[in-house]
Amino acid sequence: MKSLSQEQVKQSIETNLPSFSIVFETENLASVELDNIYRSLASIAAQDISPEQANEFLIIDGGYAPQEVIDKICSKYPWISVQKAPGLGYYEAKMLGATLATGDIIVYCDSDCVYVSNWLRNILTTFLQSSDINVVAGETSTPVRNAYELAIAIHYFFPRFSDQQEPYISDYYFLNAVAFRRDFILQYPIPTNLPLYRGNCDIHCYYFHSLLGNKIWKHPKAQATHEPPTLSFCIWRYLLMGRDRVLKEHIKYLLTKNSDWTDYAQLSTDLNWTLPQKIKGIISIIKLIKPFDHEKILAVLQEDKSRSFFLPLAVPIVLFLESILTIGSIVTYLKSDFLLRVYSQSEDNFTYLHQS
Repeated sequence: MKSLSQEQVKQSIETNLPSFSIVFETENLASVELDNIYRSLASIAAQDISPEQANEFLIIDGGYAPQEVIDKICSKYPWISVQKAPGLGYYEAKMLGATLATGDIIVYCDSDCVYVSNWLRNILTTFLQSSDINVVAGETSTPVRNAYELAIAIHYFFPRFSDQQEPYISDYYFLNAVAFRRDFILQYPIPTNLPLYRGNCDIHCYYFHSLLGNKIWKHPKAQATHEPPTLSFCIWRYLLMGRDRVLKEHIKYLLTKNSDWTDYAQLSTDLNWTLPQKIKGIISIIKLIKPFDHEKILAVLQEDKSRSFFLPLAVPIVLFLESILTIGSIVTYLKSDFLLRVYSQSEDNFTYLHQS
């Protein structure tokens, strides 16, 4: 029997690919250098399944990219369509993209990530394995080029690449590198009305995966490299992570009692913890203090042993990040809506400056 050539196999796969749409946001530009959007789009343009094959490539612009940047990328990549949505938040932008897109698969990627050349192929071909597969994620990690980035790699929430070879079942996804069947994401939308900064995905996973039993597939070869937050933004990011940590656990508890999150929009302002509850919560946060994950440190250093030279400088940064995370959680027990309200005001100023 004559075997198919690699080119014939490739053509066969591309012929059978489901229709897909790509949704890209600009909100993350608030936390990284603006040049990241060019690197991100260049990596998508270089995919071995061209983004031109998508039903549409939608940039949902909430006003975080200057107009000259939008004009430049649209000129360079004519397959891009831009949907202006001033002031729209991260999750609202993602869900707006899902409602506007026409592909059977909605592929989400972010402006602060760079994707390997077969990222899109590995995501899409996983859906071909079964009609029951509704969610396919890639793996996301961070680069290490200096002591600060080593500290981020050790302490931030992104894991290291797993080095597995085949798709596997996971209990989470990152919205910067994931795809959903369109019918599925519209049936189980990412909640947009939760009083969190970036914890909505965690709640979404808990709802449709942990409570309802839907599977999340992850392809280890669909790799995305996420830029670390800039040093100037990192303090805010960690304060808000600390806040989200407290509120996410409360929301998950409520979801186990009532699997409808429509009533949780004002959760942070409606929380009326008693003094004993606040004290108990703060004590529980203090008990969670654990700046160093030894398995993660080992994994980071095994990738490149020369990183050990950065370790003495990275250790105090890790301790600082853990302290900021803890402070964010403690402040939340004392005044649950304070941090997000102050940050939102500063974010509005950022958007205004970029629109001017």
